[in-house]
Order: sequence, then C-alpha cells, then structure tokens
Amino acid sequence: MNKVIACIDGSRSSLSVCDYAAWASRRMNSPLTLLHVIHNPHADAQRDLSGNLSLGGREALLEQMVEAEEQRGKLLREQGRAILHDALERVRANGVADPGSLLRNDGVTAALDDIQEEARLVVVGKQGKDGDMLKQHVGSHLESIIRTLKRGVLVAPLEYREPERFLIAYDGSATAHTVVEKVSESPLLKGLEAHILMVGDDNQENRSRLDNARGTLAQNGFDARAQIRTGDVAEAVCAYRQEHDIHLLAMGAYGHSRLRRWFVGSTTTNMIMRSPIPLIILR
Repeated sequence: MNKVIACIDGSRSSLSVCDYAAWASRRMNSPLTLLHVIHNPHADAQRDLSGNLSLGGREALLEQMVEAEEQRGKLLREQGRAILHDALERVRANGVADPGSLLRNDGVTAALDDIQEEARLVVVGKQGKDGDMLKQHVGSHLESIIRTLKRGVLVAPLEYREPERFLIAYDGSATAHTVVEKVSESPLLKGLEAHILMVGDDNQENRSRLDNARGTLAQNGFDARAQIRTGDVAEAVCAYRQEHDIHLLAMGAYGHSRLRRWFVGSTTTNMIMRSPIPLIILR
C-alpha cells in the first residue's frame, strides 16, 4: 500500500494528472504506476450475432462485423500503449526514476478497485476525454471512483501548479478530523503553508473543535492558520481560496447519503465542479 496510481486517458487532463502524480510520488518517496483503461474493447465482437433477423443468413457480413470489432480492439490497445509511453516519458522528465504502467480492459472504477490495495494515493483528472470542452464538467466516473475507493484521491485540474499553500475544509465531524490526522501524518504536504477553514456558527464549541484540529497539525510540525466563517460552504471556501491564493484543497468525501444528496446536493461534488485547484479527497 505505497504506490501513487495515476489514471490517464489521453485527454487534456492527462498532462496535469502526470505532473501532479509525479509531484506526489517525489514528495512521498512512493513508486508511481500509470493506469490506462480500455473499456471492454471486445464486448461487441464477442456478442452472438447469429440470431440477428435483419442480417439473416449473411454469414460473410457477420464475419466482417466481428473482424472489424477485433481490429478496433487491437487499435485501442495500440493507442493505449502509445498513451502510456508518452506519459512515462513525461513523469520521467519530472523526476520519477522508475515509473510503472498498466493497461487494463475494464471500467476504470473496477480496475482501480482491483488494485487499490497497492495504492497510497490515486490521481485522476477532473475532466476526462468525454468532457474536455466543458469548463465545469466532472468526469463521468469520478464520483463513482471517490465513493468506491478507500484510498485518498487527488483530483487534478487541467493546469499544473506546484502547491505551496493548502487549505483543509473542516466541519468538526469525525470524518473531517480524520482528514486532519491523515494530512498531518503524511509527507505529501509537509513544509507547505497550512490553512484550516470551518464554515459554521462562530461559537465556543466550533472554536474548540478548530483549536483541536490546529493542535493535531502542530504536533506534526505544521503552523496552521485557522478561521471560522459563516454562510454557504462552497461560497465561503471559494472566497477564502481566492483571498489567500490557496493552491490545494483537502477535504473529506461525501458525508451525506445518496438520498440526502438528491435533495440538498453534495458539497463534495460542488467543490470539485467549482475548484480550479487540485483537491485531495480523503475518507
């Protein structure tokens, strides 16, 4: 359980994913593996077409269809190997000495679920190949990945910027304090300027929780600034990020049930959509 696993798909996000994954690998002194997933390239080729009424007994046409799908699968694998080759060159140029690569025929969530026991951190792009042109598109698999994995997930924006300051979005919950503990114990953010923001009522109870979180960071060498603000969570965090030029946001994942999300929305998904900086999402 010590690898950084970076998910690349050839989209614009893949460049930033490579850069953030290389940064994380260096900071944590962890090996890096690049993962590219081909989603079931032979699914159509393996389908039984013999009973298709519109094709009747045209065996030659059926054979051509199967051959075409097999050829498509081969081309997708070649494309995948080329994407991995270019990504390996990029992370080597970013100081990763011996990166690994993995080409899988599967869905990305299933592939990550299979290998997550090897992972210390998973790096994914905010935008995948189907959403390159949408400014606030959240990759179609991203929510599923975050909900499925038990590992930390770094969601990379389109542009890389080496982090110098980070912010923990803190709500006083057990999940939020777990985030504080994991951040304080990991070498990933050591030496960076630390901030903690709690959005809620400015009362003694919340101040006590915030002081406790700051104390946990202090025990591990962080001199963190801590602040309470009122109002909408996403609005307050975005405003604080802009005021202090925050480069990375750390937060807990999906504190509410799916049912509640349908009614009031998910703060996690909202943050992902609105954030131009990387997010580290911890469970």
